[in-house]
Order: sequence, then C-alpha cells, then structure tokens
Amino acid sequence: MSHVFGPALLAAGDGTAQPGCLRVEDGLIVALEDRFVQADHALPAGSTLTPGLIDLHINGAGRLWFNREPFEAMAAVASDAPTHGVTSFLPSIMTGAWGLMLQAGATISDRLAQVTGARPLGVHYEGPFLNADYRRAHPREFLLTPTPATIEALLGSWRGGKLRVTMAPEIEEAPRAAAELARRGVTLSAGHTGATCAMGNSAIEAGYSILTHAFNAMPGLHHRGSSILTAYLLDPSVFCEVIADGVHVGVEHLALLYRLKGLNLILASDAMPLVEGLVEEGGVARTQDGVIAGSRLALDQAVRNLMAATGITLAEAVQCATWAPARAIGADAEIGMLAPGMRADFVIWNARNQVTHVYIDGRPAYTNT
Repeated sequence: MSHVFGPALLAAGDGTAQPGCLRVEDGLIVALEDRFVQADHALPAGSTLTPGLIDLHINGAGRLWFNREPFEAMAAVASDAPTHGVTSFLPSIMTGAWGLMLQAGATISDRLAQVTGARPLGVHYEGPFLNADYRRAHPREFLLTPTPATIEALLGSWRGGKLRVTMAPEIEEAPRAAAELARRGVTLSAGHTGATCAMGNSAIEAGYSILTHAFNAMPGLHHRGSSILTAYLLDPSVFCEVIADGVHVGVEHLALLYRLKGLNLILASDAMPLVEGLVEEGGVARTQDGVIAGSRLALDQAVRNLMAATGITLAEAVQCATWAPARAIGADAEIGMLAPGMRADFVIWNARNQVTHVYIDGRPAYTNT
C-alpha cells in the first residue's frame, strides 16, 4: 500500500527543488509527483520535504561515548538523532587505548541492526594514526604508527557497514597503510595533520577523499604558508567536512568553504558527550585546559547556520547534510536523495526551517508539531 505526503516543496538533496507530493511504498520512495495528487498525509502550508540528514562524525550522546559504551551510545544516538532530522549516522571512535578502540569498533559493526531509530552506517576511526603536533584532544600516549599489524587489526574489527579512517597522511608508514585501506574499500580521510599543500595533493591521489573537520587540527591559511587545506579547497573531486557551529570555523570561512566546495561540502556535528572531565564552554566541549574536544552541535542547526552564513535556501543547504555525506562514503545508492528506489528516509520542515516530522523507511520516527 502506498502513502502520499504533501503538498510540499520537495528538496531532492542535490540542491534542486520542486513543488509536489512524495509517494512511498514498502519503505521505499516510488515517485515524486509534480502535481498535487490526493495526499493521505497532508502537510501544513509552507512545508519543505527533504531527505533524512546523515551525520558522518558523531562521538556519542548525553554522557554515553562510543569509545566507552559503544552499544549503549549507538542506541542513544539512534533514539535521539531523529529529533534533529538525522536518519543515518556514522559512529566515531576517538584515539584511546588501542585494544578498547578495536573492541568498540567490533561491537558497533557487529550490532548495527540491533538499534531502533536512526540507522548506524558503520564505524569511523578518528585516530590513532595522527600527527602528534595536531592531535588536539586526542591523547598523545595512545597515538600509533599505522604498521601492517595495526592496520590488519583495525580491518579485523570491521564486521559490517561502512568503515572510515581519519589518518594524518604525512606520518611514518601512512602511505603503505593508506594503500592497503583503500584496496580493502575503506573511506580514507585526512585529518589531525600538519601536511603541506603538496602533501595534500599526494594524499588526494592516494585516495584520501575527505578532509576531516576542515580548518581544525591542521595548518591554517597563510599567504606565505602551505597547508593541506588549500589542496582540498582547490580540488573539486574531494570533500571537505565542516563543523558549522560558528565556533570551530568562523562564519566567513564557512561561506568560503561553501563557495569553493559546493556539492562536496559535508556538514557534520562532531558532537561530543560531556565525558572524561569535558565541560561545555563557549558552545563547545572542552578539556579542563580549554582545548576544544568536539561540538555540542545538532545537524539541523548546522543546516540553518550554513543558510545564515551564505544566504542559500534550505533546499541548497540540505544537500551538504544528505547527498554529499552519502556520496562521500558510497551510500548514495540507498540514502541521501529523494528519488524512486531510495529508502524512504525523509524530513519535513516548517516555514521557519524547523524539523516537524521525521520518517525512517517510511515509518514515523519523530513528530514535533
């Protein structure tokens, strides 16, 4: 039996939009009607219907941390995420004791199907293969060299879903590790890195398709300096991830990122639970000595922040939290767009660009009216 939602502005996920209705059947999108057919789920005037948001970088929820309580944190994020329009997410494991990192990754990837709500997509290891000078809140004592043995151990913890690894491309043994990870189908991200622009270009050639939290934990832009950031800003084929909370990256630099990256800009929360002595200060999670450890950002607010920084529409901004992240990890055959055959994961926004309804596989996941 099919269900029709509308009428609304249908924002496809690629920046385009058209008025019409969405037809859903058996958990899949079957049609975007360009005329106002009889809808059995009538929407308020001024509604916009978009794909579900996808968060590729989140560290936990509440006081639950993927590093420490992997399954409980995954269940908590799956339950909470739809309240912010998020229908899929990639749990992130930060640098920590190596054995515990691997255990957390294995637990998550083993149990992806055992939570209710937003869909966990796999695992993101943010470390431990990072440049010590740009580690920020990642503990120095747990940083490792990506030897063949550690890479095999990491791959052995990957039991299902997608795998993303953030690594500094310039550190010892990284080139060989990157080649093996890419060969095994891992999404490579460059981050927590002191790499130059030339090193960045080499990393892109080696398959590092994402720059993790652009501008943060890397050399900044300087008229006589050199930074991996420049390589990723200039190459149209790669993605830049950004934490658009107004603290991690200034508003003008968020606008610059969008101007240069467009469809390849990824909005991510990097939301950090207040654990291990972290405190919320100035709108972000910080260590006791003031180092930023993560954000307190929700992804629907990131979309609104991008709109405010650039003047673009909701339909244009939302692609940075839907189609872009889906393409970045190779999930775009199922999620990230409103198109026939895609999963019926979608969000309804009111005229003030606030989330009012969320559907996952065509079933209600959240309502706020």
